[in-house]
Amino acid sequence: MCGVVAGLDKLNIGRAVAALTHRGPDASRTVTAAGVHLGHTRLAIQDLDARSDQPFRSGPVTIAYNGEIYNAAELRQAVEERDPGRAWATTGDTEVLAAALAVLGPDRALPRINGMFAVAWADDRRPGVLHVARDRHGEIPLHLHLAQPVMAASELKAFAAVGRPMASHLIADVPAGQWGTIHGGRASWSRFHTQRCAPAGYTLPQASTRLKDTLARAVQRRLIADVPVCALLSGGIDSAAITYELAQHVPDLVAYTARMDPRSRDLRCARETAQHLGITLVEVDIPAPTADDLARVVSVIEMPHKAQVEIGWACLQLAERIRADGFKVTYSGEGSDELWASYGFAYHALQKTDWHIYRRDLMAAQSRKNFPRVNKTFMAYGVEGRLPFCDPDMVDLALSLQQHAVADGKARPKVVLQRAYAGLLPDAVVRRPKVAFQDGLGLKTAITNVLPNPGRFYRAEYQRLVRNSRA
Repeated sequence: MCGVVAGLDKLNIGRAVAALTHRGPDASRTVTAAGVHLGHTRLAIQDLDARSDQPFRSGPVTIAYNGEIYNAAELRQAVEERDPGRAWATTGDTEVLAAALAVLGPDRALPRINGMFAVAWADDRRPGVLHVARDRHGEIPLHLHLAQPVMAASELKAFAAVGRPMASHLIADVPAGQWGTIHGGRASWSRFHTQRCAPAGYTLPQASTRLKDTLARAVQRRLIADVPVCALLSGGIDSAAITYELAQHVPDLVAYTARMDPRSRDLRCARETAQHLGITLVEVDIPAPTADDLARVVSVIEMPHKAQVEIGWACLQLAERIRADGFKVTYSGEGSDELWASYGFAYHALQKTDWHIYRRDLMAAQSRKNFPRVNKTFMAYGVEGRLPFCDPDMVDLALSLQQHAVADGKARPKVVLQRAYAGLLPDAVVRRPKVAFQDGLGLKTAITNVLPNPGRFYRAEYQRLVRNSRA
């Protein structure tokens, strides 16, 4: 993971890049290529050598890229088929992405990628044009500032650093699954991914078997790293399943869990899972937040949504400890609840909505909610969060499953996942009902003791950020 800044015309992006140092403390650089300014702060995870620092040039294309390409070997082969005899200068995925955009072009390169990414690039063949793209599910944020000349950045605070207000009418997200070209005041967009959700005929036992195999492959793909990795373990089935799969490949795996109420069932289940798998569990104490603490979360995640702010407080404490212990990569179960529609509110919504389309749209909405929150809270301390439930094969399978192959009534909305890991994880974890993270932690009660109306406070704090950015 890294920080990306890009802009056109006479912009000086130096201060914007400096505002994203937390995202990439290992290296920082700005260049101008084909009339496009590109800046980058690097969190080195693959090919730690300075040869992979960015912005990175391959032929006519120069990129500033944030994320991971999990099938870089396949993409490299596709480039070599079009450009036989190509010599590679690095072992990481940055060069592969730059070469693919140069040789294959975005129309052919982007649909091939299994990964999470946000990328801005310049192409000598189209001077003065800024190109941008974002992964199919929007795991990595990339924002646009629409005032002229246009800017792109991983976080809104990069805009504020160069005196650009964060007013909503001036801000847009690069859409998930799309790439665009921006020249002057005009932009054109092309979609490289459309999510399928056609029904499949699996029974519950068949679906559970397929799910177990698919999640195992998704985790294995995401093991690519030249630095140590760790796990997040909340006590629920989503993180427990990922941790189980990690434990099959990562010797001496360390998992981190949040601890607020020492008597909570979440904590008991996390401890039981860790003991069952024979891994080390680090319990991170989460203090009851003050109003100032929660205002800081709003500033970090750059959104006022109540659930995101409250979960974000615990994520920040976990990220700080994980990085202090020397880890740069961790794994989260985000995306699972969307695939199974296992939120409490979903049960009633599904009474009047198509099962497949509802989950597809719920997943798509996280490009503006859960996924940026994960990214920005962990990247506040230079930690990359990987999301195995967002693997393309995982999403395609899950959204194809009919309701009878996923849920067993309101009480067991993701029995397909529970059945997949029955006998592999403790029964207490497999059988427990879903509990919202902030409820299981005891965080929601602690916050209402401080703020009589938390939602109003978060919205007011976000508006204060917007006003301050105009100063």
